[in-house]
Amino acid sequence: MSKDNRFDILRLFAAWLVLFNHAYPLAGLAGADPLTLWLKIDTSGGLGVAIFFAVSGYLVTISLQNSRSLEDFLRRRVLRIYPALVAVTLICMLVLGPLVTTLPLRGYFSSGASWNYLETATGLKIIYALPGVFEGNPARGAVNGSLWSLPIELRCYIALAVLSLLPLSIRIKALLAVGVLSMLMMARPLVPPASVATPFFELDYYDTKLGLMFAIGASLAAWRERLNPLAWHAMGVMALLVLVVAWVLPFGVPQLFLYTAAIPVFILWLALYGKFLPQLPQRMGDWSYGTYLYAFPIQQLLTQYQAHTLGTAAYVLLGTALTFVCAACSWHFIEKPAIRFKYAGKAATH
Repeated sequence: MSKDNRFDILRLFAAWLVLFNHAYPLAGLAGADPLTLWLKIDTSGGLGVAIFFAVSGYLVTISLQNSRSLEDFLRRRVLRIYPALVAVTLICMLVLGPLVTTLPLRGYFSSGASWNYLETATGLKIIYALPGVFEGNPARGAVNGSLWSLPIELRCYIALAVLSLLPLSIRIKALLAVGVLSMLMMARPLVPPASVATPFFELDYYDTKLGLMFAIGASLAAWRERLNPLAWHAMGVMALLVLVVAWVLPFGVPQLFLYTAAIPVFILWLALYGKFLPQLPQRMGDWSYGTYLYAFPIQQLLTQYQAHTLGTAAYVLLGTALTFVCAACSWHFIEKPAIRFKYAGKAATH
């Protein structure tokens, strides 16, 4: 894929949006952040997650098509996700936990809950608490709440791998997935009054919503050779108009569906043709995954030591700076070395 795109800046912005959105509840501030109040349809963090899933659906599908085999594809996914995830899990359990726990160190390390936290490294089951950690914070006991979306991402990878084994071309299968998830989204109960965990055909709210965004990204990747710049510009403008319509509609199924269907198209248009967006220096690398992994525990640590009393702007800026330092270290010392094994000489696509 040509490097003349804006995927990296959009992914980093998406990760920062999650950090910004979490700053308010983690600091114990009343109300939502200003961007969430303006968006109305979604939270700022929700928009960040939407960007992640749209971009992931697109790039991971290209990775599947470029893989020599299904085994090669799965190996790439494992090497992209797990080295950094294992590292942050170990850091939280072995460094952060002992630093702030209210328990004696002997009690902390002898607790089964401490060792159960290592299940987070599977990516499929997220453990949110460590014994005695962050129990006095507004978000009581949550060590890394951002990881809730990771199991959904992994299930999207598995679904894509399963689809690749079925008959028909990936173009047709991706469109069928978009159609099925669209019907499920339009038919499922609204949240509220239903809960996000309310199952509907064995899928919860976020399985359906984020799965649809991933599927739309996958479909656009599968059809990309048939989509010339003019087609992309037409789809991008149309998606922007649909988002404006969704923004002015009252809360309900039509608003939610229009937003969910249009945001991946608009984001991918920006990524591929948004030349007005800045490009990150290539030597900087991709800090987005590291930002996603480290932002929440760093913000919780800042709250533990009363940094939120410095004011909202200072709290966000300090959290951003520390998170970016950790994200840069994660990229250069863990993620980038893993890519050498991941692509075995091929250029990275995600």
